[in-house]
Amino acid sequence: MLLLSPSPDRQDPDAARDLAVIAARLRAGGAELLRIEPSETPALTGAQPTTAAADQPVAARLTGARLTDFGRSLWHTALGTRALGVLDCVVVGRADLIPVGMLAAHLTGARRVPVLFHGTDMWTMRPHLRWLLRRDPLLYPVTTSSFGAGALCAVSVGAVLAPGLEQRWRDTLLAEAGRRRPLPPVPTVLSVFRLDEWEAKGLPALVEAVAEARRVLGAVRLVVAGPGPAPGALHELVAASEHTELHENPGDEALARLYATADLFALCTRTRTSPPVSGEAYGLALLEAQLAGCAVIGPARGGARDAYRNGDTGWTPSDESPQALARVLLDLLADRARLARAGRQAAEWAGACTDPRAHTRAVFNTLLGCEPVVPAPAENVLAASQPPRTTGTPAVR
Repeated sequence: MLLLSPSPDRQDPDAARDLAVIAARLRAGGAELLRIEPSETPALTGAQPTTAAADQPVAARLTGARLTDFGRSLWHTALGTRALGVLDCVVVGRADLIPVGMLAAHLTGARRVPVLFHGTDMWTMRPHLRWLLRRDPLLYPVTTSSFGAGALCAVSVGAVLAPGLEQRWRDTLLAEAGRRRPLPPVPTVLSVFRLDEWEAKGLPALVEAVAEARRVLGAVRLVVAGPGPAPGALHELVAASEHTELHENPGDEALARLYATADLFALCTRTRTSPPVSGEAYGLALLEAQLAGCAVIGPARGGARDAYRNGDTGWTPSDESPQALARVLLDLLADRARLARAGRQAAEWAGACTDPRAHTRAVFNTLLGCEPVVPAPAENVLAASQPPRTTGTPAVR
């Protein structure tokens, strides 16, 4: 089989992580996987044209060097795929690569062409890509949540494949969940996201809701962490907020400890389907927090509800307002022993949901329509760096 993925300098970090895990699962399950990174041009990717250009047909914008670059990309893909012979499947790693995926499928005779959607790309996909996805019977979308599948149902009926976690990171989080720690004197609320997205991730609402909880419960510590750099406005917000800390670029071990030592994890992403687009297609940080033994609060809208068991390992505000979020915080933080029990249940539930062998089966069933060729005898064979397995059984191509 063939995986078409964006070049490294054009990949979203979350999408790159998802593709790396999927590639590892395919190889561990016995698939003969070939990966190609077609070159891309701004006219065919998510780059937004100017207002004047947006009023022109797509063909009119693909002129000069851009049209030449696109033609060269298709030509190189054609040369590369013709030599592969017949393939079972061509996986399109991002919606921008749909035209290249269609070409590769028709050259190799592939009968399945899943198109992976990783986040808000279900809303930002260009009109001509929507038209192709609707028209070609080989193409079908694969999203990370039922919410994402519903958002694309008017374009094409697709499938849901929940994200997986890289083996070592999952093991680190579960190890932190297994360490029993006494409750610190001050309850802690944690939120983790890319720091340059702090407004879209709902941090202002979380700061206001935590301030309301402090007025009733007393001191409550708020910890914000994630990949930086943190914008100056975020530093100002944190500096002006009582008992609030910012952890920029924590390593894996430090982040795992933050998850494990928090009473409650909150992700408050705003769902916006028109520019500026934002939303959670799944909310993998919610799953990471639960693996480390921390109960969660998810966004009021979006696909995050697939990432926890509502009312048991996680809770959902009634709407995106700070007041609705404050009500949930007050209810949960008033009984920290209850939160600790919910955290232990969360670790058990998330551990079962992220079992690498089960995820391998899900990847094969969703993308290839079959079971893995090689059953994984142990979880450690599914590390992201694991090379393709060699057995006497024919590999899926």
